[in-house]
Amino acid sequence: MRPRIFSLMLLAFALVIILGIGGMTTFFWLAVISFERGHGDWSPPPEFYARTQSQQLAELYERDRSWANLEPRFAELERELPKGVQALGLLDADGRVLRTSGTGLPPVGALLGGLPPTRPEAPTRPAPPGAPFVGGRDDGLTMQSVPIRLDGAQVGTLVLLYSGSPGIGDGSFPISSIGRGFLSAALALAVILLGLAALFSGRISSPLRQLNRAAQAMAGGDLQVRVRPPMLRELADLALSFNRMADSLEAADQQRRQLTADVAHELRTPLSIIKGRLEGVQDGIYRADPAQIDGLLDEVALLERLIDDLRLLALADAGQLALYAETVDPAHLVRDAQRSFAQQAEQRGVSLRSAPSADLPELSADPQRIAQVLGNLVANALRHTPPGGTVSIGATHDGAAVTFAVCDSGSGIDPADLPYIFDRFYRADRSRTRGSGGAGLGLAIARRIVEAHSGRIWAVSAPGQGTTVSFTLPLA
Repeated sequence: MRPRIFSLMLLAFALVIILGIGGMTTFFWLAVISFERGHGDWSPPPEFYARTQSQQLAELYERDRSWANLEPRFAELERELPKGVQALGLLDADGRVLRTSGTGLPPVGALLGGLPPTRPEAPTRPAPPGAPFVGGRDDGLTMQSVPIRLDGAQVGTLVLLYSGSPGIGDGSFPISSIGRGFLSAALALAVILLGLAALFSGRISSPLRQLNRAAQAMAGGDLQVRVRPPMLRELADLALSFNRMADSLEAADQQRRQLTADVAHELRTPLSIIKGRLEGVQDGIYRADPAQIDGLLDEVALLERLIDDLRLLALADAGQLALYAETVDPAHLVRDAQRSFAQQAEQRGVSLRSAPSADLPELSADPQRIAQVLGNLVANALRHTPPGGTVSIGATHDGAAVTFAVCDSGSGIDPADLPYIFDRFYRADRSRTRGSGGAGLGLAIARRIVEAHSGRIWAVSAPGQGTTVSFTLPLA
């Protein structure tokens, strides 16, 4: 099964989505790996640590409504001290020291006084009640206090003493490593997506380029060019349609060449006869008597009929065949055809019958053109029916159309020739002459006239069992 363009494009988009998600995941993974390699000892900054722990201590106070069970929790805080923190302390709402860890905390009085900065140049003034405080010390350490609040009231203060300047310390997140990881992942993903786009685009555009080259070759006159169907179903259907079109054009070109040759042959024969007889009269071989003139007029009439037939076919092919429709009785057309060929059938010793069905509905058609169709079919049937045979003309009604049929008891048509009997200049017997078979345009003209009436014509025959040619005309 060849895949559809829709399926291929859907697969392409699915791959893009999957690779996009995978690329983002890969980006984070590379960023983490790069960060771990360059910053294996990274820890959250003290500011983040202090605020997180103050929230947890507030929850502890809310549960017990006191600091009675502080010891286990404070022991956990001591074990989880981030990098750079030198000391940790907890004060109650009145500023009394509840628990301390490490060394270097200022005196209790300093904590109760709002933890003022110890730098000489900084003014010594209390901080606003309950406000967080960050200040430097002469020993290069930074002191930070974070209030612990519960229901809007301050129930304690968490104090940290750590090395580094105020703000984010040495454990800040490595932005440069993330950028390098993101750039690497983005470049790799872009290369993969571009490769897939080139692959899928090539699978689609290559057959189209092949079709374009074949079309240009056909426009240049090479009607034998064909296209190999690709794997994609729609493009394969397009290639097969192109090949069928090329076959049709090649067949039409061959038919045109054959038609030109047939027309030249049919015109050359009567012209040669006319020319030969006129030269004979000029040289005194023939006399310009009524018999010679009648023979020349017969050949001229044959030429005129052949030219009229070719003109009618040309008009029908161009869709310009004039039809003068009127209401006609199908039974009347059948009986007129029988009367027109009654004498010719009698001369050939053939029984000509008409058997239209009763109560046939009227048709809207060109009576002269339909009479021409019936005349061509009856003449052809009489030509192929031996003496003692029978030719019958009938018409039936099936509800939506009227079907005319001309049946003969002749020798029939070989199955190999049956599909081509409505082609112009086609003769099942190549040795047949114009005198015994005409130019081979009668059935071609009949088909064109019937099709101009939106009808259909066909033949049923078997060797030794006669032939029936039928055509239908719609009532509407």
